[in-house]
Amino acid sequence: MSRNDIAVIGRTAQGTDLLDGQTVKTKVLYEELRRTFPDRKILCVDTWRYKQRAIPILWDTFRAFVSCGHIFVLLSRNGRTFFFPLITGLGKLFRRRLYHDVVGGALPGEAKERPSLRRQLARFEVNWVELPQMKQELEALGLTNVEVLPNFKRLQILSPEDLRPTGKAPYTFTMFSRVCKTKGMTEAIEAVAAVNEGKDAPVARLKIYGPVEDAYRQEFETLCARHSQYVDYMGTIPQDRSVEALQDSFMLLFPSVYPGEGMPGTIIDAFSAGLPVIATDWHFNAQLVRNGETGYHYDWQKPALLKERIAYAMAHPDEVDAMRPGCLEEAKKYAPEAAMAQIRKKMDG
Repeated sequence: MSRNDIAVIGRTAQGTDLLDGQTVKTKVLYEELRRTFPDRKILCVDTWRYKQRAIPILWDTFRAFVSCGHIFVLLSRNGRTFFFPLITGLGKLFRRRLYHDVVGGALPGEAKERPSLRRQLARFEVNWVELPQMKQELEALGLTNVEVLPNFKRLQILSPEDLRPTGKAPYTFTMFSRVCKTKGMTEAIEAVAAVNEGKDAPVARLKIYGPVEDAYRQEFETLCARHSQYVDYMGTIPQDRSVEALQDSFMLLFPSVYPGEGMPGTIIDAFSAGLPVIATDWHFNAQLVRNGETGYHYDWQKPALLKERIAYAMAHPDEVDAMRPGCLEEAKKYAPEAAMAQIRKKMDG
């Protein structure tokens, strides 16, 4: 290998069906680097279950620094705590160029709490964050190597001609994320059940895609059984089939209060399918989902508002349909071409 070769350190969870944001983001970057640099070798250090696989992962990490001049790092909070001292130390020892592609939106808060993390972040060529507010918060802590790089995916964005009129009830709402408590799954199921209450026939249905977390499985299965006339669990599908799965839905539901939320990939999926989103205003969601333009957001501290937003949308389907072309335009911001041009420019600098 040569100093121009590249390594990606992050969770790809090879051989599993994991589809969480960190795993998808790492896989997407790895594939886009291969597409952008077909003449370079691209190593991938898979950090999945790193505590159980510490010795082989640490060995692969060392080999990556020996062999590659460019090292991309995508890690969540626990991964940063475990790997950053090693990665920044090896980067200094071998004089490698380190690029931190930040996963989620929790980093500014972590950096505020931990001076040691701020020192480690300063050793990267760049820390790419997903949203301008994250950049501002990190710069307020004294970091000068922060740039905004929006989350991106290679998806087939629908054309306006592909959009279909909403039609009549029952309206299909969809969730496309990890199935867990903090993603608002319970609230979504109960809200859809509530808008159906007292009706002679269902007026709304909820389709759910995504892997079920073990800690939430019993509650989820109980909820699905209780509201089986309104709720369909669809299992998991590859992330590159998301548009196909979403395009016949009315709206995406995203009532998340997940602590590490940044720029959720599921919103990119929805926009690519021309799907407006009903979301909490948790973290940065209100910057991504604009009221009356690409969906509706509501106060995350008032979960009962989800039912109201669903009911309003069903009462105003023409308003929802009018937002669909704007969602398709918004999706173009998250195509990989612009992001990879920014990455390539930093690597060449």
